[in-house]
Amino acid sequence: MRTDGSQKPYIRLIRAALPAIIAVLAAISLYQGIRNALAFSQDFQWDAAKALAMGLDPYELSGSPLPAGNIPELDEFYTMFTERGLKQQMEANQFPSLLMLLYPMTLFNAGTAKVLWCILNLLFTAGIILTLDATFFEKVLPYDRVIIYLLMIAGTPYRNQLGVGQHTLFAFFFFMLAVYIEKKKGRAGTVPVALCLFVSYFKYTLTAPLALYFVYKKRYAPLVISVAAHMVLTVVSAFMLKKSVIYVITAPIRVASALTSEGGIDLGVIIGGTAGYAVAFVIAILLLLISVRLPGGNDHMLVPVLVLSSLILTYHRTYDFFVLSVVAMLFYGSLKEDFGTKLNNALVCWYAFLLGAVYFGLRLFNENTFSKIITGVIYYAFTAVLIIMTMSLIKKGKVNRVSDNG
Repeated sequence: MRTDGSQKPYIRLIRAALPAIIAVLAAISLYQGIRNALAFSQDFQWDAAKALAMGLDPYELSGSPLPAGNIPELDEFYTMFTERGLKQQMEANQFPSLLMLLYPMTLFNAGTAKVLWCILNLLFTAGIILTLDATFFEKVLPYDRVIIYLLMIAGTPYRNQLGVGQHTLFAFFFFMLAVYIEKKKGRAGTVPVALCLFVSYFKYTLTAPLALYFVYKKRYAPLVISVAAHMVLTVVSAFMLKKSVIYVITAPIRVASALTSEGGIDLGVIIGGTAGYAVAFVIAILLLLISVRLPGGNDHMLVPVLVLSSLILTYHRTYDFFVLSVVAMLFYGSLKEDFGTKLNNALVCWYAFLLGAVYFGLRLFNENTFSKIITGVIYYAFTAVLIIMTMSLIKKGKVNRVSDNG
């Protein structure tokens, strides 16, 4: 779109008014998200982390409205919900090496920790924006960046993510920080990149597929170090709980498996059962092969494919879908040169419609079955097209001279 004085007056008026309108929606969304976070933050998992820090088994305590026995520290946490007539139970669906990352929060009482977590999530949001600016969105026009970020915050997924105290903002920020450090320091940043990836795995259902970006970059050392560190902590946690290593690996999976049918539009909801796992496995292998074989300079194609795929491979509620904003980088690479203007324009419209459906449409229809089906069709078709396009670049062996990420 032209941005000079030759634009028609009504176009200039729309361009001037659009950020202001979306900013108002974003401010309202942010206010409501913070308000919900300070009142609830029910997915924070402070209780599970506190139990582990106290030497209690959070997996044994999971599933009941209140922990077995009288545990004052945990009772205080659950009282925040029972006082409002709500039920809350421990759902320790994270591996112990990940729960350990929340140990600093357990030094505070539940009420204080909840406030701190909300503040941290706001800081993580700012960090995501800053690191995106310096990496994947480096070629995105400033005006477009503002629109993209405001839409993300105005959307239902981000508001709910903040309100329920989820961990995707936390994990995704550290993934983006790993990308940023890798871009700035290269191999000299192996250790800090590995540390950031180590933390980012807290939401491994999102960041494990995204970590294939480092396979594409041929940066294997940070991946190996980050995974090895979790393996070591897993053994440590087994000693802490006086349980076998097999137990501390399978116990959180058992807790998480009870949630697989409660996602948004992921394969677990659409297909379910063994067939769903099989399809997810095939797609995961395909993503790995794409990451290994895709020529350099095609970040703008790979990252959107990884983001879109990560949200449907395993259980995800729609509050995780705020990361769809990253897919916008697709249109600031060599898409037009590789596939033509017509396809580029069609994909822009398709993507805009997808964002509208996910960020606002699902909420408008209270995520009823019909709205999920329509959104799912749009989402899966868009993802399939991008995967096919990315595979065609492998076949062509096209290497872009200038990498999208430096």
